[in-house]
Amino acid sequence: MTNDEIQRMMEFIIKQQEGFAGNMEKSDARMTRIEGAFVGLFDIVSKTVKVQKGLVESQRELAASQKILAEAIKETDERLNALINTVERYISEGRNGKSQG
Repeated sequence: MTNDEIQRMMEFIIKQQEGFAGNMEKSDARMTRIEGAFVGLFDIVSKTVKVQKGLVESQRELAASQKILAEAIKETDERLNALINTVERYISEGRNGKSQG
């Protein structure tokens, strides 16, 4: 090989290396952005999981209080029905449907 050929080969290799170095810098910048996006996404998922756990707990508490309320309504209905039956019996049996005067 002649000195000119060696010089051209070296220039070619240097240009290739510069291109590789430029591409590596771009790749590093993209990787940094991807890492930042991943960390942001991880934070969002973590917060979502916390909120979801809170919602599940709230739903459990709501279901428990709804069960208590349903039982209270059932007891109230039973007592109200007993009162209605007593009043109806009083009206139909005691006065025989007629007003006393």
